[in-house]
Amino acid sequence: MLLTHRWSSLCFYFCLSSDNPSAFFSFFPLFEVFRSLSEMTDEKSRVQVSIRIRPLLKIDKNDKPIVHPLDETSLSLSDDKKAPKSYQFDHVLCGDQQSVYETIGRPMLEEAYKGFNVCLFAYGQTGSGKTYSLLGDISDEEKQGVAPRFVQELFDEAQRRVDEDTDLTIKVSLSMIEVYMEKVRDLLAPRQRGQEPEALEIHEDSNRRVYVKDASVHQVLGSERTMQLLRKGNANRQTAETKMNETSSRSHAIVQIAVTQEFATLEKKDLECTISLVDLAGSERQTKTESSGQHFEEAKKINHSLLMLGRALNSFSERKGNADSFISLRESKLTRLLSESFGGNSKTWMLATVSPTAYNAYETISTLDYASNAKAITNKARINKSVRDLEYKDLVRLRAHLETCLARENTLVVDNTQRCEVLSKELDQLLGELEVCRSDFTIENELENALVEREMLLMELRTALENSVVGNEDEPLICFSGMIKVAVGSVPMDTIVPITAVVPVFDFVGPPPLLRCTIRVTEPVADCLAVVVEVLELFHLPDFCSGGARVSLWFEGQESSRVYSHFVAPNAGNPQFSLSQSFLFDSAGEKVRNFLSKETLMVCVEGALGIV
Repeated sequence: MLLTHRWSSLCFYFCLSSDNPSAFFSFFPLFEVFRSLSEMTDEKSRVQVSIRIRPLLKIDKNDKPIVHPLDETSLSLSDDKKAPKSYQFDHVLCGDQQSVYETIGRPMLEEAYKGFNVCLFAYGQTGSGKTYSLLGDISDEEKQGVAPRFVQELFDEAQRRVDEDTDLTIKVSLSMIEVYMEKVRDLLAPRQRGQEPEALEIHEDSNRRVYVKDASVHQVLGSERTMQLLRKGNANRQTAETKMNETSSRSHAIVQIAVTQEFATLEKKDLECTISLVDLAGSERQTKTESSGQHFEEAKKINHSLLMLGRALNSFSERKGNADSFISLRESKLTRLLSESFGGNSKTWMLATVSPTAYNAYETISTLDYASNAKAITNKARINKSVRDLEYKDLVRLRAHLETCLARENTLVVDNTQRCEVLSKELDQLLGELEVCRSDFTIENELENALVEREMLLMELRTALENSVVGNEDEPLICFSGMIKVAVGSVPMDTIVPITAVVPVFDFVGPPPLLRCTIRVTEPVADCLAVVVEVLELFHLPDFCSGGARVSLWFEGQESSRVYSHFVAPNAGNPQFSLSQSFLFDSAGEKVRNFLSKETLMVCVEGALGIV
C-alpha cells in the first residue's frame, strides 16, 4: 500500500477490558497527526558520468592527439591501431575549473540541501588531472577545484537559508581519510614525526551503513575553517614523484561532509545528508612510471583496489535483470567505503579524466570503458529525514497493531451485548419470582436486594458497552463512570452539609477520585420541601480523561428527575463544577412523609476522552 496523503485527524479509542481497563490508555500520547509519506519512497538515480580531457602540455608537443570532443556529451577516439570509436557520456568537459563546478558541483549542492546523500569520485590515470579537478589550488580562486568551490557555496547557501527562516539551524561537520596500502588512515588526526599513522577499522552500524571507527569529526562554522582542514588533509596525503607525475597521489582520499538542517517547529521536517568527495589514486603501468621498491608496492595496491572497484562497477552495470543479486564489496577497503555510492542510498557523480595523446592510449581506453560501466549503474537515493518522522514500515506495523486492537474491541462489544441480553433475561426471571413470593416479607426483601444488585450490574455493563463504541466527532467518549449514594435522612433540616465522597472506578489503579459537594434540606414552606444539592469540584481525575468530567443527579427510582452538568475541563486533574440543583417535594404527599427515612440521592461522575 502506498500512502501519499497526510492523515489529518486520526485518534484511536480503547475500551475498558475485563483484565486491565486502563492498559490501552498509555498509547494515547503516541498518536499525533502523521506527516506526508510521499517523500519516503526511493528515487531511482543513474550515476552521472562526465569526462574531462586534459589540455596538451609541453611534454605532449611531439605526441599525436587521439581524443577529440564531438559535442558537449560525446567524444571520439582515433587510435592508428584501431578504427575510430565514439563514446557517449552525460558531459564532455574541455573548459576551465568554474565550468567543471557548474556542471557537477552545483547540481550536487542542490540535491544535498534536499536531503539526499551525494558523492563525487574522480578517476583517471596518473597525471591526467584528477586531483587538480577535484581540489586544484585551494589558495587561488581561479584554480580552485570542485571541492573548495562547493564548500564556499555550501556555506553561502546555508547563510541564505538561515536568514530566510529563523526556525532553521544548519550544522556542518567534516572528516577526511585515505586508503594507503589497504590501510585506512585519518588525514586530520595529529601525527608524530617518524611514526606511522594509526590504521583504522571499517564497521557497519545497525542500519548496515559503513563508517570508519575512531575517524575524527570536525564541526565547522564557515568556509575558511573548512578550507584549512582541506589543506591540512591534502598535505598529509601520501604522495611521491614518479616518471608520470611529480606529485603523484599514492592513496585514495575521501572527504566526507555531513550537513544537518534542524527546524525549531515540528511542522517542518529535519533533513540530513552526507557529501562524499573521493579522489582516487591514479592507475599506472610500471613500465611508464618506472617505479620500484616501495613505490612499486604502492602501485600494486593502488591497481588492485581499482581493479576490485572496476569489477564491482561491472557487476552493478550488468545486473539489470536481477536487481537483488548479491555483489561482494569486501574485496578491498575502497569498494567497501564506496558501497553506498553504487546501487545504494546516494546520488553519485563520476568525473573521469583522460590524457588526449597517443602515448596514453591504453590508459585512456581503459578509463573510458571504466566510465561507461559506471554510467549504467542506478542508485536508490532517498531523502534522509529526521527520526521524528515515522518510516513507512513503522506505519505498516502500527496499522497492523491497530487493526488487531480494533478486532479485539469489536469482540468485546459483541460479548457485552450478549451478557446484557443474558442479564436482562435473569432480571425478568427475578421479577417474576418477586411477584410470586411477595406475600412473604422476608423473601420479598431478599429479592428486592438482589434486584437492586442486578440493576447496578446491568448499568455498569451497559456503561462499559457504551464506552467501547467510538463516539461521533461532536460528543466526547466516556472512559469511566462512578456512582455515589447519599442518604438524605442523615442531613439536618436547614443546614448546609459538606460531603466529600470517594467515586468508585472499576479496577482503577491510583488515588481514587474524590467528589466535593454540599446538601441542604429546607423546612417545609407552604406544603413544599426542597433538597438543594451543589457540586463543587472533583479531585484526582485520571490523566487519560483529557476531555474532562461531568456529574449528574437524581433520586433513586426517579430516573426522570436526572439532571446533567456540562463537561468541565480537566484543570490538571481538579475540574471545578458549578452545578446547583433544587428538588422540590409536596410535603402533603405520602412520599414526602417517608422521604427523610427512605429516599437516596444518586450522584454519577463520568470522565471523557477529548475529541481529536
